[in-house]
Amino acid sequence: MVTKYIDSWKDELNICIRCAYCFAGCPIFKELGWEVDGARGKVELAYGLLMGEFEPSQYIADKLFQCTFCKDCIEQCSANVSVPDIVTAIRSDLFEAGYTYPGGEKLLADIKETGNIFGEKLKPPEYTEEKQVLLGCRLLERKEDSTRYLELLKKLGVEPKTFDETCCGMPFAVLGDKKGFAEQQDKFRESLPNKDEELICVCTTCIFFIQKKYPDLKATYVIDVILEKLRNYTGEIKKLGKKVTYHDPCNVARGMDMVDEPREILDMIGVELVEMPTKGKQAECCGGGGGLLATDNPLAEKLAEKRMKQALDIGVDTLVTLCPTCEFNIGNVSKKNGGKLEVKNLLDLIYEAVV
Repeated sequence: MVTKYIDSWKDELNICIRCAYCFAGCPIFKELGWEVDGARGKVELAYGLLMGEFEPSQYIADKLFQCTFCKDCIEQCSANVSVPDIVTAIRSDLFEAGYTYPGGEKLLADIKETGNIFGEKLKPPEYTEEKQVLLGCRLLERKEDSTRYLELLKKLGVEPKTFDETCCGMPFAVLGDKKGFAEQQDKFRESLPNKDEELICVCTTCIFFIQKKYPDLKATYVIDVILEKLRNYTGEIKKLGKKVTYHDPCNVARGMDMVDEPREILDMIGVELVEMPTKGKQAECCGGGGGLLATDNPLAEKLAEKRMKQALDIGVDTLVTLCPTCEFNIGNVSKKNGGKLEVKNLLDLIYEAVV
């Protein structure tokens, strides 16, 4: 197998001292339990393929695609080895060697055809004011929710401007399709009304990915915008009096170092927060990241079920999060298990308190 992408990570592979600290919070290792399932195991597989110690196989590909990119391994690593970037590179080599997945193939084909992950030509609610707002694929599909979030911004003094969105390209990157990602990047840039203006991103995945892969764009996370407005808000903020737990999305807590801000907002709107055993940068992943929903949906659901049970075990019936994918994955599993846990976006609670 040609290893042109992982080759650029050779030095990083050699920095890893194989200490296994990364196993501590790795959701895949904790669920499946074998060396090869953990972050260190994936580094070993990538190194073995790079050095020609073994040939690629479906088994090896499966193990390298069983990663949620939760970034807990980076938090644990004293050498700061970026396992998600290593896995992304070796996935690209495997993709070009023909190792793909039916769910992943459909996902990428849908984006190419329609511009979003659902395979439908979806339009955002029409707002024609000042600030560019990117909703993201999942929220485009939830038009009522999107409208509420845009109205929330208006209430707080931000005049939104929506546009004919296309996917930011994240699925191509995490599933290893380098060519597809380059093409989607061009489409995404072309979709923006003004590349030099601030772009307010509502989706947690979009903001993390855009800030990393589009450094020239002025991307801002909607929660940063909302929190600043709430701190200076002179209108009424209702106290909701709810009891909830908060699930830290991987891209928010570990990816963007945002742990305190959502909790500050929950306090502002009069919500009693009951924390789960793992929270903040130690929060367990719901299983929805890294393309796992497309390549190994049963495993993604097992991880979401664990998070759901953690919430129920502390005596709450509502879990609040910021990530639409976490919201979908945990919410979907909850519905399959009787719907005892309601899963809501923090933006919905803010809307309820302010609008």
